Amino acid sequence: MTELKKMITISDIVSWLYCPRKLYLSVVKGIRGPPNKLMIEGKLRHNILESFSNREENLVKNIVKDSLPEEFLLSYQSFLRDIAKEVFMKNNNLIDSFSIDRTELFKKILQNFEEDMKIRVLSIKQGILDGFLGEDLWKNLKPKYISEMKLESEILGLKGRIDRVEFNEDKIIPYELKSRDNKIFFSDEIQLTAYAMLLEDNYKKIISEGMIECSGKKQKTEIKEENKIIVLDIAEKIRNIDKNVPEMPSNFGKCSKCDLREDCLRM
Repeated sequence: MTELKKMITISDIVSWLYCPRKLYLSVVKGIRGPPNKLMIEGKLRHNILESFSNREENLVKNIVKDSLPEEFLLSYQSFLRDIAKEVFMKNNNLIDSFSIDRTELFKKILQNFEEDMKIRVLSIKQGILDGFLGEDLWKNLKPKYISEMKLESEILGLKGRIDRVEFNEDKIIPYELKSRDNKIFFSDEIQLTAYAMLLEDNYKKIISEGMIECSGKKQKTEIKEENKIIVLDIAEKIRNIDKNVPEMPSNFGKCSKCDLREDCLRM
């Protein structure tokens, strides 16, 4: 019987690429920096979009025959707003402790998710034109987009949450969404590659390309075999991270901003 590999998260692989020592402090020593406002806002955003993804099927199934196409986007916006209110209510104390402006945060989430909603509306319009409604409409959306998709693979020993996945005929395309400008980093390519590997294992299809989207601008990215090797190599290093203290990073500019700098220097 094959021994199962210890599961490594894709976010830990990205953290390793940024700084293996910081990951070591977190994973092995249990030392983590204090949460900050950006981290909390990111957590809330993920919670909202995950809930959106879990409930979207019912929204689409309940679209009635006489609905006007221009109403779809408004329905999606209202749907997202209601979910945001629920998430904010559940995290009320946390939001207050970091002085987060709920209105401003929702505006930012809505703005970032506007493109997602528009591409979904186009699929719905086409599905209705093709004569589908209810469950048939959801099943026959082409393309269909799933946000915050959680996947894992026992074979690879990897798990992660993909920002967006496009299902179109026989093609599956993972998306990595970034709020920064149009600059793409090597770590973005590795992250996208890891997501593609999860999709390949779960759907038994070859994923040849993905999309990295920065501030709404899409860049097609090839899924390279050499990057798959890098993903697996880093995952194995993380599994054995407790055996050796990683060396200091070559980019010491990172160190000056690091909240674990003093702990790192003491190792």
